[in-house]
Amino acid sequence: MKSAFDDARQLIQAAIQQCFGSELVVMLPDGQQRKIQGYIKHQSSENHAIKRLLTGSCLPPLSTMMIKGKRYSLVLSGHEQGKGKRESQLQREYVLNLSQAGIKHDFSEY
Repeated sequence: MKSAFDDARQLIQAAIQQCFGSELVVMLPDGQQRKIQGYIKHQSSENHAIKRLLTGSCLPPLSTMMIKGKRYSLVLSGHEQGKGKRESQLQREYVLNLSQAGIKHDFSEY
C-alpha cells in the first residue's frame, strides 16, 4: 500500500524530470534498449571533464549509452548529493565513462 509520502515523492521526481530531463536511450547489458527520463550534468575541474547522468531510473550494471557518436559505460555513483551533504531519495547519479578501444576488463592493456 502506498503512503501519501510515496505519492508525494513520485510527484516531485516527475516534476524534476519534466523540468530538467529529456528522453534518453540506454543500451542494457542484454542488448535491449530502454528509454529513460534523465539529464546529463557536465562538470570540469583541473583539465578533467566529468559527465554524469541524473535519473530516477534504476539501471543494471554494464549499461551503456551513446552521446555524440561516443559510447559511455554507466557506473552508479549513488544517489545525487543534495544540499547539506544529504543524499537525494529521488535521483540516482551515474558516472559516464568513455569506452575506448584497447580497454578490456575495465583496464587498459597499454
